[in-house]
Amino acid sequence: MQQKQQMPQSSIMLLMVIMAVVMGLGGFLGLSYLFNRPAAPEGFFPVTVDGVEVLVQLNADKTVELVGVGEAPVVVPVEVQPQAEQQPIAPTLPPPTETPLPPLPTAVPAKIIFQDYVVQVGDSLYSISARIDTSIALMSLYGISADSLTPGSVIRLPLGNPAYCPGRRPYAVGEGDTAFNLGHRFGLTPNELQAINGLNENYVIRVADILCVP
Repeated sequence: MQQKQQMPQSSIMLLMVIMAVVMGLGGFLGLSYLFNRPAAPEGFFPVTVDGVEVLVQLNADKTVELVGVGEAPVVVPVEVQPQAEQQPIAPTLPPPTETPLPPLPTAVPAKIIFQDYVVQVGDSLYSISARIDTSIALMSLYGISADSLTPGSVIRLPLGNPAYCPGRRPYAVGEGDTAFNLGHRFGLTPNELQAINGLNENYVIRVADILCVP
């Protein structure tokens, strides 16, 4: 068997010396280039474009200046899109809900109205109350007495308001009237008179009040 030939020790040492010289020469050349190349103008910085080293500067006019190393600057316009101003996002509110309005209260007509009355010869409180929807007690409540009945004079006569009793007629309660005798007089039971006029459970009626009757 043949023995492998070993490289002489002197050849290895020579190869290492050559490699050290080559690396030292490369480093020296690189440092020499860095220290001896032209300095970039103030505000520029080097950039390699397509294998060519150029200097780049951003200016206030939104342009970029490109210059070759050691050459005069060349201005290349660059369009810069302005940033859109961000508008604040309004909060999303739920749609308003419609609240139904309560019904308006229905106006209740007044029980009593007033009418000008020319006193006739022979009039009395009783004769007037018998012909007109009033009563002696109601006239007395508003200051009308026998002394007020001067023939030809005009008095403000209080009357039951027909609008207060739609479909019926007003009756002015007089002295001695009760729910029972009025019911008998107008063909109503006390319960019917109570329901029509909203009387209490005792069928209480008041003198000079207005009741609705058929």
